[in-house]
Amino acid sequence: MNQSLQNLCLRLECAQAEQNQAVARAEARLNPSSGARCERIAGAYAVFLGPGHMLNQGLALGLAGPMSEADLDRLETVLGAPTTVELSAGADPSVAPLLAARGYRIHLFQQVWMRDLPAGEDLEHRTKLEVRPIRPGEEALFGKVVFAGFMETDDLDSVDPAPFAATTSAEGTTCFLAFADGVPLGAGTVGLAGGVATLSGTSVLPRFRGRGGQGALIRGRLAFARERGCALAASATLPGTHSQANLERAGFRVAYPKLELVKA
Repeated sequence: MNQSLQNLCLRLECAQAEQNQAVARAEARLNPSSGARCERIAGAYAVFLGPGHMLNQGLALGLAGPMSEADLDRLETVLGAPTTVELSAGADPSVAPLLAARGYRIHLFQQVWMRDLPAGEDLEHRTKLEVRPIRPGEEALFGKVVFAGFMETDDLDSVDPAPFAATTSAEGTTCFLAFADGVPLGAGTVGLAGGVATLSGTSVLPRFRGRGGQGALIRGRLAFARERGCALAASATLPGTHSQANLERAGFRVAYPKLELVKA
């Protein structure tokens, strides 16, 4: 295993996992009956936000070294079934065969992107769009915009913001909204951990796509992170998507691939 690749994966994957862990803690605080929790197992993170939640995942598997059968037993107990895990290119080579033997199958491929945040770089996105952190009272609006974009609808009243309530109060995570002439058009989050800014949850409403909303959200969060001392930014996308193209336009480069695996 290339040590520099393993170290990079460890840094970026743990930054993402710390963000998800903070969301789990917020969910446990807001909704104790959810059973939300996060447990460290052989260096990996088992993040559970409640039965059937889309963010129930095992993260950073094998980046601290090999995992045992008992470790995987514990991870599956915390996450329940179906069990979803992420496996990056820097994971210990022994982990993939263990997962295969247990019946894990590839669900999707992801590409992890990264870029430096040097002082003095102009991160301004030349646009009339307004991009800023959410203000008190905008938590539900944020949840509606994110969910509506993911569900391919412009009707904010048709979606429930509840699944994103914990995200808006998670420590170390800042939620952003983008507006065109005062009308919300997109949203996204940035988590700050270990000097790394993790961009995730980016969503633009269908009728506003093609107007630079995602690019503005990317650059707005990058500027925010740099002002708070982050020297590195990362994000993950499906290969060949518009999200990938927007990250590349914003100066991101390929870091490494990873897999999402599911055991039914």
